[in-house]
Amino acid sequence: MNIVIGNQKGGVGKSTLCILFANYLSLIHKSQCLILDMDFQSSISSLWENDKSNFSNPSLYEVVDLELESFSSIQDKLIKANGHFIIDLPGKMDDNELIPIYHSANLVLCPFTYDKICFESTLVFAQVIHHLNKDVPIVFIPNRVKAGVRYELKTKVHDVLSTFGSVAPEFPDRVAFQRIDTLSIPTDIEDLVGAVFGGIYNNCFTKSK
Repeated sequence: MNIVIGNQKGGVGKSTLCILFANYLSLIHKSQCLILDMDFQSSISSLWENDKSNFSNPSLYEVVDLELESFSSIQDKLIKANGHFIIDLPGKMDDNELIPIYHSANLVLCPFTYDKICFESTLVFAQVIHHLNKDVPIVFIPNRVKAGVRYELKTKVHDVLSTFGSVAPEFPDRVAFQRIDTLSIPTDIEDLVGAVFGGIYNNCFTKSK
């Protein structure tokens, strides 16, 4: 399965959730995964390399640092290969090299936050994905939700985004998300990760088998 993690808005936690999702699939479901780090910051690739150097544990999966324009050249290989390919995209949409990536997606995960600017960017992202690949499931993941904050747009955001896909349970703003690695799921957020990703797995993976 080709899984795209993206949003037009940067800073919504795409790379963090990409790592956690790969860890979840590898550890909980024993799935074979490959992360394609296509974000300009290459933060996943850097963390993966550091983890390989600093820990004796074997890597759960491979991470490939890949330029957007290189995707088309490997697309046929991905189609023929086994396992799940998780693509971490940059926070932008003004690049035609993104089009074949959107076309190839079997699942789109879209982290977002409940502020007005992010909602508008998320909506544009959803509209573009729906236009280019109208049958692909889109799962919107509320992320970095602060406890005690009243999000006035929350109901409206859910109503609008639900016309393009489904809205997953939210990830609260926790310190544990700032200290993840490519080898494990922090014990203090295991239940959260299981609730969010477990629902996605049951709805989008088991039904596709």
